[in-house]
Amino acid sequence: MTKGTIAAGAALMLLLGTGGTLAYWNDNASLAGQTITAGQLRVVQNGTATWQIQHQSGTVEAVANIGNARIVPGDKLIYTGAYNVTAEGQNLAFKVDLAAGAITGSTTAAADVALAGRLAAAATFSVNGGAATAPGTSVTVPKTGGNAVTTTPVTITATITWPFGDATSPAADNLAKQGKVNLSAFALTVTQVAG
Repeated sequence: MTKGTIAAGAALMLLLGTGGTLAYWNDNASLAGQTITAGQLRVVQNGTATWQIQHQSGTVEAVANIGNARIVPGDKLIYTGAYNVTAEGQNLAFKVDLAAGAITGSTTAAADVALAGRLAAAATFSVNGGAATAPGTSVTVPKTGGNAVTTTPVTITATITWPFGDATSPAADNLAKQGKVNLSAFALTVTQVAG
């Protein structure tokens, strides 16, 4: 009798090992096919930007080619550019910024470095006529339209001022004579922020 019990147990273990006779019932169903699509955030310039120069007297004149301008202490350069920001996405919000370090000396020559320092110290930009802001400080632009594709026009006005200064200024201004600055990093950035 004991031998028969051992033999039956061994047969049961053998069946369990194969997994064929004690499987649970199961079934499956396909989920409805769906597509997930990413949104977008893009910025393109709209038209041609303009430059103006405002002299200490208050007179403002257009500058056809900023590379040909010869500025002096007391001058203010005004850049105006129109841009279209295309935004698409659920709960998308973004900020607009003028890159910090946009004004650098063309070379490491003392005059170039001195001029860049004078101009960068007083540079500001504004978005859609808002408050003047230092480059590197972002301005958040609200996106409307929910999940739809929206195009938001953004006007950037950047002001680069060479302060006329006071009695102590010649020490810095004289060093900047015939200096040149590089505006190749003068760039608008649009960056997503937490929505």
